[in-house]
Amino acid sequence: MATGNGIPCAEPANAQPGVTAQSRRSSSRGGGRRPGQSSTKEQILTAALELFAAKGYSGTTMRGIAQQAQVDPALIHHFFSNKEGVFQDAVASRVDMTSLFDSLTDLDAGSEPAPGRRGELVARAFLSFWEDEATSPALIAVYRAGLSDEAAAKTFRKQIEDGFEACVRRLTPAESDRVPAFASLVSAQLSGLVTLRYVLRMEPLASLDFEELVEWFAPAVQVHFDRIAES
Repeated sequence: MATGNGIPCAEPANAQPGVTAQSRRSSSRGGGRRPGQSSTKEQILTAALELFAAKGYSGTTMRGIAQQAQVDPALIHHFFSNKEGVFQDAVASRVDMTSLFDSLTDLDAGSEPAPGRRGELVARAFLSFWEDEATSPALIAVYRAGLSDEAAAKTFRKQIEDGFEACVRRLTPAESDRVPAFASLVSAQLSGLVTLRYVLRMEPLASLDFEELVEWFAPAVQVHFDRIAES
């Protein structure tokens, strides 16, 4: 027999002969997944993401996640093999890094942005994910992990970079041979901004109004689109 947290324990003294623990569990709940299992896992992922975003990858422990989620530490190991597994699932549960820029890469021909607004479009789209409460914790966790443990965040960072490059390639199809270097340069600018504003929370940048932030920063991105068009 197993307790509610999945830890084995002895069969009760009054167990009916010939009735196994499995059959008793199946008859009592109709078989299938244990009630609350999905919600408990979600509770753990939410708690883990909060800690990864606040303390980084190296500063977060399995025991700390259990305490944050208010569950038995054995449950963490029941659902996940190790901390890396928790991190990967926690981030993936909030945002699909491979589709971050789909709204830009799937533009219809008639909806192409004016050449002078490409910088604003890219800056606004990229920064909006950091403003969104649904995706911000996952992105902060990835970037904070990259500051102390690049290996843990490598896969997600690569997905972000690839998605961003595809976005830039879509907006500058005529200059596709220069896109990788161009995308890296713009990405470096945006990464520096989000690290200071959302990860390190440097003032006064952290408290700057979003629309004002876009207004100030978009021209810095646009200049690269202008230069690549002129070359």
